[in-house]
Amino acid sequence: MSEKKIIKLSQNPEGFGEVTDELDVNMFTSPLPKQHTHSYYEDEALGLYIGVWDTTDMIEAAAPYGCDEFMSIIEGAVEIKNSKTGLMETIMAGDSFVIPQGYDCQWHQAGYLRKFYVIYEPQETPTKPVTENVVYIDEKSEIPWQQTSDGHGKKVLYQNHNQTFTSGVWQSKGFNTGKITFPYNEFIIINQGSLTCADDKGVEHKITAGQALFVPQGTRCSWQAKEKISIHFVQIKQQ
Repeated sequence: MSEKKIIKLSQNPEGFGEVTDELDVNMFTSPLPKQHTHSYYEDEALGLYIGVWDTTDMIEAAAPYGCDEFMSIIEGAVEIKNSKTGLMETIMAGDSFVIPQGYDCQWHQAGYLRKFYVIYEPQETPTKPVTENVVYIDEKSEIPWQQTSDGHGKKVLYQNHNQTFTSGVWQSKGFNTGKITFPYNEFIIINQGSLTCADDKGVEHKITAGQALFVPQGTRCSWQAKEKISIHFVQIKQQ
């Protein structure tokens, strides 16, 4: 398990692309692409993996998705095909979405793509997915806003069967938490505004629109935003 500290993710990590991923030909119905992975955080016991990934053109073999995965497209676009209905959904750069564990689908890639990813592989595999479609993490979703206990706005747009993986949108007009011990693992990407996080040693991490960070469960830190902020989040709770 990695150290409990704030981790700021880069869209283009140092050395990214220098080592090509080893791929299994059985994973594809197309010629093998070139793919690269930069891992920022791994917890094998929890089944949690966070980082940056890219690929060239390819078509994956259709199969039920093996994990819950949040993705935010940095560059490029992708089409996800529903294996049962044939419906193709196009997801563009700047979009955030979740593919539910167990969703029978097929990744169609034309052109280069790079993304942030949050992969969660729970120990228990569901007998069926929560929903059989891509779930968009979007402020414009028809799901109503909820007011949190501390007065902010929140939309929960995806949650797995045992509620250990939750993704959605969170908004505030500005806040300052002071030092807190984080009660869950949380990945965030800024959609609007800016956020400053400081660890126990006073080291500050500032992120703005399009940037991302991860806070492991149990990390001591403070959060501050001086103006309106909107974020896409993923929370993973350890049972």
